Formats: sequence, structure tokens, C-alpha cells
Amino acid sequence: MRTLALTVTYDGTGWAGMQRQLTAPTVQGALEAALASVLQHEVRIAAAGRTDAGVHALAQVISLQTPNPIPVERLPRATNLLLPENVQVRRAVEWPAGFHARHSALYRRYWYWLQVTRQADPLRGRFCWQLEWMLDLAAMRAALAPLVGEHDFAAFCHGSETRGTVRTVHHAWVFTRRTGIVVDVQADAFVHRMVRLLVSNLVLVGAGVRPVSWLEELLHSRDRRLAGKSAPPNGLILMRIGYPPMETPATGDDGVFNDEMLPGETAGSRAAMAGG
Repeated sequence: MRTLALTVTYDGTGWAGMQRQLTAPTVQGALEAALASVLQHEVRIAAAGRTDAGVHALAQVISLQTPNPIPVERLPRATNLLLPENVQVRRAVEWPAGFHARHSALYRRYWYWLQVTRQADPLRGRFCWQLEWMLDLAAMRAALAPLVGEHDFAAFCHGSETRGTVRTVHHAWVFTRRTGIVVDVQADAFVHRMVRLLVSNLVLVGAGVRPVSWLEELLHSRDRRLAGKSAPPNGLILMRIGYPPMETPATGDDGVFNDEMLPGETAGSRAAMAGG
């Protein structure tokens, strides 16, 4: 039995999230149907991140097991022919037995896009939260700093978590791009809607509605009710999943499934990030 890992990109618009549902279309359902046709047996995949309805992914990672001998380099193209255009497999590799997309992951990295504009842009708005007021980026950066490290993120959790609400944030910062503002957060794992609740309150800080200490106050309160509504899902993108470096049967892999550099990234910073 072979263990395969696939990097998947998708536009989350119109999907009811990643995880399979009986009554709504999901990314998992589309992938399992296409892979079952290619591999000629029923397929059940595991995903590194359970993205919600409307959330996008540049480099989601899924794993599966198959006895089919298909070469891994052929699998992406064969699967993509059966997938809708807004879900595509970018890469496939074979890993040693025991690899699991979710349980083996060292970190998940998300970007949340914000755009400050007086007039809504329906094209860019598909992938960002458009705001009409200016934001103080220095205040936002200062507000994020106390969240780095291991903390109980109960105040930023929508619903319950079987694994508890303690998570370790590796980095959290804000930077500008030509098309908007990016909130970049990486952690070992995230509680449900953590990034979206974090961003909605971070925007309040940037707009001057809340003090710079607001996120830290929420963190220490552990009270979900104080965090209010979460930011819209369309601005959130799962950018990368990191794994322990290991030599695979298919290729020497650095543990990062996204082949391409992220905007503004260097080879040195990527190597450091892969190490956590």
C-alpha cells in the first residue's frame, strides 16, 4: 500500500468548506470523487487544514493510501481533468508509511488579505475584506506581538475543540503589498475560526476603535463573547503546510509542500521557516 501526499489549490467561493458533508458540495468530496475515478477504488483523504466555507487555499495538503501503481508525476494531471477549474492538484509525492497530512504537520500558515478602498472592487473582493477606513499598521503590529508563543486561544475559538484551545503561534505580523494589506500568521495548529476572529479584532485596533492592548486583553480573558464577529471568510487563504524533512521514495523533500516562494520570501527565510 502506497502513501501519497498531494498539494491542492482551490478557490473556496461556492464550496461549503474542505470537510466532506452529506448535503453540500465540499472540496474533499470533489477530490475524493476525482481520485476514485483515477485510482479505480474508493478514496478517503485526510487534509492538513479544515478550511471553512468560502476560505481559499494556495497549498492545502491531503494524504491518501492506494495500491494503484500510477506514477506520482502523472497523478496531478489525470486528477485535474476530472476536477472543476476552481480545485486543482499542483503536486503529488510518495511518502513513507505513517505519513498523515494532518497529524504529521509541524505548522500551518495563513494569510488574510485586507483592502482599504472607498469603492468596492468586485474582482479583488472575491479574495479580500474590503474596508472603507484607514488602518494604523504600527498599532496592528504591536497588537499582534503578545500572541506569539504558546497560549490558550479560547477567546478566539468559535465552538468547541476536542484537542483543547492551547496553540503555539510561531509568528504574527502585518505587511503591505501593492494590492492591499496582509495579516500573516503561522502556528502549529489553529482553533476554529482563530485567524478570522483575530483579524476582526485586529482591524478594530487599526481603526482606533480598540487600544493596542486589545488582543492581549482578549487572550487573557479566554471569553469568546468579547471577540464579537469573525472577519469574512473570503479574505483568508491557507498558504503553506510544513512537515519534518525526510527523504521520500519519489524525491528529496524539504518538508514544505509549496514549491514556489511566497511574495517577498528568500531562500534563507524559507529554510528558517521550514524549521519552525
